Amino acid sequence: MSGRLVIVSTPIGNLGDFSERAARTLEGADIIACEDTRMTRKLLALSGLTSTAKLVPYHDHNGATMRPRLLADIGDGKIIALVSDAGTPLISDPGYKLVASCHDHGFTVTAVPGPSAPLAALTVSGLPSDKFTFAGFLPPTKKACESAITDVIDLPMTIIWFETPRRLLKSLTLMADILGPRLTVVARELTKIHEEVIRAPLPDLISMIEQRESIKGEIVVLVEGRQTDDTIFDEVDVTLMLQEELRQRSLRDAVKSIADRTGLPKRSIYQLALKMTNATPSD
Repeated sequence: MSGRLVIVSTPIGNLGDFSERAARTLEGADIIACEDTRMTRKLLALSGLTSTAKLVPYHDHNGATMRPRLLADIGDGKIIALVSDAGTPLISDPGYKLVASCHDHGFTVTAVPGPSAPLAALTVSGLPSDKFTFAGFLPPTKKACESAITDVIDLPMTIIWFETPRRLLKSLTLMADILGPRLTVVARELTKIHEEVIRAPLPDLISMIEQRESIKGEIVVLVEGRQTDDTIFDEVDVTLMLQEELRQRSLRDAVKSIADRTGLPKRSIYQLALKMTNATPSD
């Protein structure tokens, strides 16, 4: 049989989600390209598989070096299975470069589909699933995170991110500031014993998480897209509201009051208020 690349999905937590076809594919492969060979070796052991495949690492740091070797192996007729530590390869990992290179060389690429954390989270979120965008991990720095959130502010579809427990509250706070009180879901430890889905408008969700001692596990954050009725309040409307509010309240309180009434992001109202009052952000 001619060489080929097979994209193999693995469980995101529950070993019972490891399909028979995926198991047989790994057993029959000549080489298994792994995000982490230790994790894949553990999966094979827990599944009782006796694979003679050679396990090799393939990830961001060695991709450029490993791709030519893997392509040469496929050219020699070998079957290579590509796996990530959990879920479907190519979702937030460098596998697509290997797939693209295979196509460029005329090699066959097939898939053994299966578990995927973004899709699992979407199906249990109760947010619209007819249109969505997966944006990967939120950037770790505040400025980059703000930019990533601002980039999707006008998308009329569910937005999905990965986030770490340590950064979750900071990221949710930025989302509330930029996106307003949108309905948001935090799905964690999907398919595992401590699976949990927390669903609420952003300000309420933040309060719920702040009351916990800690939050752990693999986390997916989903935020509803921009609603069509967001455009009911144009700049003229908000300006008139601000003029009235600023007669009675401080700038900060006026912004909060209008954000609560309209559902518009505080940041956009605040910038308009600054422009109206000729103030600076430090004021």
